This record gives sequence, structure tokens and C-alpha cells, in this order.
Amino acid sequence: MHSRLYDRLAATISLILLGTLGLFTFYLAQVAEREERARQPPGAPSNEPDYFVDRLALLSMNERGEPSFRLEAQRLQHFPLDDATLFESPIVLSLDPSRPRLTVTARSGRLLDGGEEAHLSGDVVLTRAGTADSAPLRAETDFAIVLPDSEIVRTDRPVTIVQGGQRLTGVGMELDNRTRQLRVDSQVRAVWPASPAPPAADPARGKAAR
Repeated sequence: MHSRLYDRLAATISLILLGTLGLFTFYLAQVAEREERARQPPGAPSNEPDYFVDRLALLSMNERGEPSFRLEAQRLQHFPLDDATLFESPIVLSLDPSRPRLTVTARSGRLLDGGEEAHLSGDVVLTRAGTADSAPLRAETDFAIVLPDSEIVRTDRPVTIVQGGQRLTGVGMELDNRTRQLRVDSQVRAVWPASPAPPAADPARGKAAR
């Protein structure tokens, strides 16, 4: 009788100890989680995207319902805390047939203001197709802001522009594809192709003319 009572008492004490140990472990886990949250600054952006897309193409329409530009990228990632949309190897192309084709490429990009503005960085290359009265244009810089709806590309960084044998360098640029105007802001240097030398006079002909 005493043996059975002792066994029951020992089993009860064991269950109480196990339960207490479990509650204590849960309490320590909650304390550790609260301390981790306290160490993290409020509003710190997360390194984990909430969604991503590989090899995408986004098409934007103008107010007439016609395609205005296309954005392509190897990868898109969206980060929820700061609502950032990042691109890898983005390509922005203008699609209005009434204006020269404008293409901008870069290593990375960030979309802002609901797609109204794109910040491109890393080996940014802008090309504009030639027309009947102008040669193709190519501009290189390390950062550019693209306004797709208005077809404007601008930068405040050093830029190199090549068009029809002419080479232009400077700091800061704005290209408006609608008006076809190009502005370079400062430290402008231009290199023009040398004019061909006039043909040398033929001595024999000179004597014959006399």
C-alpha cells in the first residue's frame, strides 16, 4: 500500500517538474524574442522581399490607350516595409512610333512614385535611334533618372555623349525625347571630327593651266 502511494506521489512530482520546466522554457523564449525586438530599430527595412518575379516585362499605356514604354528586367523584388521595387538588369524602351526609339539599360534599378520615375544605376547606357536629320546618339553615365511618361532622362553625374563622330563630355544632362533637346549642365568639353584636307594641287596640271 505504501509502495503504491509512493509511486503515485513520485509520478505526480515528476509531472509537476516537467510542466514547470516547460513553462520556464516558454518564458525564456518569450523574453529572448522581446529583447530581440527591442534591439531592432523601429521601422527598419526588411531584407526579405514579400514577392519576386523573374524575367518580367511591364507595358505602360498613355492617355490614348496606346503603348508608351516597356520595362524589362531579369528579376523584380518588392520589399514591403518601404514599398521598394528593385530590378536587376533593367531595360526601359520608348514605344511611341512618332519619336525616335529611346532605350536605357543599367545593372540595377528602383521604381518610385507608382512607376512614374525610375532610378537606374551602374553602367547606365542611353541610346536614341537616328532620324532623317540626326545621327544615332549614345550616352553613358553611372546613374540616371528616367521619367517614362514624358520620355525624359536626366542625371547629375559625369556623362559622355557620342553622336555622329562628335564626342561631348560634362557633368549633368537632360535629354527630352519629345522635343529632341539635349542639355549638358557643366564642365562641357566637345571633340569634333577633323574636316578633310583639301586635295593637293597637281603640279603637272598647274603648268598646263598656265
